Amino acid sequence: MDGCISFVTGSTEFFIPLTGKIDVAEELKKLQEELAYTTGFLGKVMQKLNNASFVNNAPASVVDSERKKQDDAAARIRVLEEQIRGLIR
Repeated sequence: MDGCISFVTGSTEFFIPLTGKIDVAEELKKLQEELAYTTGFLGKVMQKLNNASFVNNAPASVVDSERKKQDDAAARIRVLEEQIRGLIR
């Protein structure tokens, strides 16, 4: 939605209207910084998961934990990108 920021809890997405309530430039800066951090974090997780030695030698619980981190980071990136799009419309 235009002029709104959204967040997801469980399977429900919430929208908060922001028109006239925030400094859009400052909010964009924060979202872009978080996006950069999360993208870097995902890259580090992917390095581990793309390392055959790590995947083959680490306990299954550790590999599963890294895969969960991958899924969570990818989901967070999608949300951040949507929030940024919502602010620049």
